[in-house]
Amino acid sequence: MRCRFYKFVADDKLFFSEGILEVFEDGKTCTAKVQNAPDEALIAIEFAITRTSYMPGTDPFEVFKAATIVDFRLGLVAFGSNCRMALLSKPSDAALLISVALMPFVYSTPVKDLPAFLDTHCASCHNPEKRKGKLDLSPVIADLSGTSSEKLITLLDVLEAGDMPPEDEPQPSDQERAAAIHVLSKMLLSSAEKPGHGNLLDHQTLFTEPQVRRAATPARLWRMSPYIFRNYANDMTKSAFLNRNGGRDGDDDLHPAFAYMTPEHAFRDHAEAHVFEEATSEILFDVCWQLAGLQYSGKGRKEGPLKSFQAIKKTGQVTRELWTNLIQTQFEIALRRVATKEELAETIALGEKMLKETDKVTATRSVLTAIMLRPDAVYRFEIGQGRPDKFGRSRLADLELAHSLAFALTDDAPDPAMLASVEAGELNTREGISRQVTRLLESPTSHERIIRFFEEYFEYPRVTEVFKDKSHPNYYRPETRIADANNLIAYILKGDQQVIRRLLTEDKVFAASGATTKTPFFANMMKKYYLADFGLPADFDWKSAEQPVLPTTGRRSGILTHPAWLLSFSDNEKNQAIQRGRWVHMKLLGGNIPDTPIGVDAVLPEFDGVSTLRDRMHVTRAKYCWRCHERMDPLGLTFEQFDDFGRWRENELGKPIDATGKIEIGDPALDGPAKDVFEMLERLSKSERVEQVFTRYVFRYFLGRNETYADAPTLIDAHKAYRDSGGSFKALVSSIINSDSFLLRTQ
Repeated sequence: MRCRFYKFVADDKLFFSEGILEVFEDGKTCTAKVQNAPDEALIAIEFAITRTSYMPGTDPFEVFKAATIVDFRLGLVAFGSNCRMALLSKPSDAALLISVALMPFVYSTPVKDLPAFLDTHCASCHNPEKRKGKLDLSPVIADLSGTSSEKLITLLDVLEAGDMPPEDEPQPSDQERAAAIHVLSKMLLSSAEKPGHGNLLDHQTLFTEPQVRRAATPARLWRMSPYIFRNYANDMTKSAFLNRNGGRDGDDDLHPAFAYMTPEHAFRDHAEAHVFEEATSEILFDVCWQLAGLQYSGKGRKEGPLKSFQAIKKTGQVTRELWTNLIQTQFEIALRRVATKEELAETIALGEKMLKETDKVTATRSVLTAIMLRPDAVYRFEIGQGRPDKFGRSRLADLELAHSLAFALTDDAPDPAMLASVEAGELNTREGISRQVTRLLESPTSHERIIRFFEEYFEYPRVTEVFKDKSHPNYYRPETRIADANNLIAYILKGDQQVIRRLLTEDKVFAASGATTKTPFFANMMKKYYLADFGLPADFDWKSAEQPVLPTTGRRSGILTHPAWLLSFSDNEKNQAIQRGRWVHMKLLGGNIPDTPIGVDAVLPEFDGVSTLRDRMHVTRAKYCWRCHERMDPLGLTFEQFDDFGRWRENELGKPIDATGKIEIGDPALDGPAKDVFEMLERLSKSERVEQVFTRYVFRYFLGRNETYADAPTLIDAHKAYRDSGGSFKALVSSIINSDSFLLRTQ
């Protein structure tokens, strides 16, 4: 078979030549031999019958240095520099893809070469003056390291598609284009670790068994989430210092010292995204000082101050014994452990020093505050201990693991049963870990944390941010809609079978299931507007009816046709079909959509009174726009069966609704037209790919990081656990938490 050879030499120049790859099959193995190839180091990449492909999203050049490469789609694994390959599954529509070089090679394309490429082939049109396509590449050329992943995706897309430079402009050679694509791909891989960018990794590679299982998480300090801190603060003071109805110094009882800094659409509690810098450190000190004051005074605590605090208040002279009792009590409350001799001595010295300089109250509060500000009080320590294995992985210490399990599944520190399992050595075995995971998943303490996963995954709490002016009198009650969506999810999780499928196809709804008739106005508005958005009649008795119920008007199909989700992806006047399509492409299909380029006026034509949303979206068909919009618009327009409040409709502006769409992701089981949203969601609900993408998002939430290629075994096992259990969400979560990715750390 004829191959394309890329030859890399020490001066970083790239040459191209043609060669022949001969393959000799012998049962389950085959041997590849290169003919007519350059006599120096090379890589042979054969063009498949339908398209060129070599593990998109990976760096084949780096992998080849180890003389091992895989084309997972074709089932081919190459071992060693002698080009012996194991044919794991017979290729059906494409020949063998890879030939490994017979000699070592050096390949390095310095980052500085890409700016030169862009300056030569792109800058004449994409400069500050012309800004063709509203894109200026001069900042990229000046500082490639500061380029956003969104812009890198855009550049990679146009280069791989051959769209740029335009046909009437001088073209780079195949070698130059390949080198530029290689550098962009490598840069994107490093971006895949950032919150919201996990989909940059190749999906199929993540679900292909590697030659060696070596999953682990880097040792880390993970800042406490605001939810954990809320419970921590209340437990410290034995009072509702931060309550669930709007707390002190924070919105919705979440303290600003622990504010989330993650980007939109990403899970908020990402381990690498949050640290205490100057501003938040000052806020943290202030809140800990307040907590210490409440502890000392006993205000809000029925029993008054703790015994050790009360003893110091009553005494005239603070002895070392009193300091010791107070400090050990605070360590047990704040850190759930006993202070070491060194820690005890240091903290007593602080108290005695402060006592000389200030009064007793200030000195005591200072000591209590200092303990609360210790790193292990505000960070989750996940370092690992013991002798590393051959891959440099160490297991989490039992107490570290107890905290990791508790914080993964609840918003609280380890409970007595978990601490007892540590003392008994039960967390030394996978079976013991499974028992604790199962116990927590069955406990009410995990409910809030698990529901929050679905809130952040589906993003329907965004409904509180949607503005509707007086021209839209609908009584949309965002908090009630969120509660109704949560009740539907809890109902599906209670059955815990075929969870993903039911999330996308459940035809029943909860409507105002937790609401009560507060005033005649409230009851009237609920009947007039709210219930109709759910397809229910005005006389529906939401207070006493058994729910969920089938709508009497129109149909529903899971969370994506729920009024909370639909309204979340709308604006003041219309549906946001593009954003709905983006969500499906990213969250169900595992695709990538770069953010709107800076400077692009992404606004649809103003409403003219006669054009439907589909009509107005014709502007996205422009070539520059359609490259991204073809991945979103056909998906999002299927939701046009509903208006911008999520109400079923048959017509828009007197015209019959056109809710047709299309899935196109490169999966034959999924791709093709859809006559409406119900056909699309039915197809998605049965898809193995959708299950796998969902598994990736569950991994990110409970691990606090994005998956890497090393995590492939964890993802494979978790997806298998989900399928083997009949679609159990608990089985999926349990598998992830009992994996090497969760339990092991690398230094």
